Amino acid sequence: MLRSTLIRTAIAGAAVLGLAGCGGGDQLGSDNAGTSPAPSKVSSITVGSADFSESQLIAEIYGQALAAKGIEVKKKPNIGNRETYMAAIKDGSVDLVPEYTGAALAYFDKNSTETDPDKAYDALKAALTPGLEVLDKSPAADEDTIVVTKATADKYSLKSLADLKAVGKELVAGGSSEFKVRAAGLKGLKEKYGVEFKEYKTLDAGGPLSIKALEDNKIQVTNLFTTQSVIKEQGLVQLDDPEHILPPNNVVPLIRTDHKSDEIAATLNAVDAKLTTDALTDLVKRIDVGKESADAVAKDWLSKNPLS
Repeated sequence: MLRSTLIRTAIAGAAVLGLAGCGGGDQLGSDNAGTSPAPSKVSSITVGSADFSESQLIAEIYGQALAAKGIEVKKKPNIGNRETYMAAIKDGSVDLVPEYTGAALAYFDKNSTETDPDKAYDALKAALTPGLEVLDKSPAADEDTIVVTKATADKYSLKSLADLKAVGKELVAGGSSEFKVRAAGLKGLKEKYGVEFKEYKTLDAGGPLSIKALEDNKIQVTNLFTTQSVIKEQGLVQLDDPEHILPPNNVVPLIRTDHKSDEIAATLNAVDAKLTTDALTDLVKRIDVGKESADAVAKDWLSKNPLS
């Protein structure tokens, strides 16, 4: 996932959620996270997240669930994009981050073309850097989607990404810097659909800048995420993807092997088993639209979904 939020904004005040310094860890470099075996017991863990609210929410749920088991939890929310937080988990600055199966697979195996959720999950497990593991994937998923306004769809008769080929050079696309270069973005649109745009404006990952630009017709095409309530609320049109450039993206914990005790694995697997796409949509809407904190929303969800 490009990340892959329901308006994909960084949560206000995230920086005060107990950040530790970026040093520490095994410092083994970006290509190897270490090969220490899974420990029998872990007393403390650092949980990180990407720079969008859904990731921060899931990290809060993970962290609070682990804290309830008596594990000391340090938090590093809002680290940045996938490249940034992957560097952090590889060098030991963080031990655990929420991930998405298809997007993570594309990061570790740039040649993967898996579109089946189970096969993508299996391929991800096989592609991981030594010293990193994924736990059970959740039924909750947040897929990338490429959207236009209804007015743009009606004007150009757009139903599929393939329809963009004939009119792309009349349109301005916008979104994150990652969407501009990834296969699940402009690169895939050009290679699989022959689509080229008049211009690309670097804005944010499905956040308020991209949404406002779409509303104001300053861009006509952008990348959002299927759990975003704004899609339904504003009647945006999700373009079909017959060539499957947009991967399946089930939520999954990515953890360093040297912090994967049986207790931690069981707790995180219990969380992911109870998360659903509908629940995730509602929870992130409470953050992005209702302006509740990720901490409070996570606490409420856990209180209503006991793990044992």
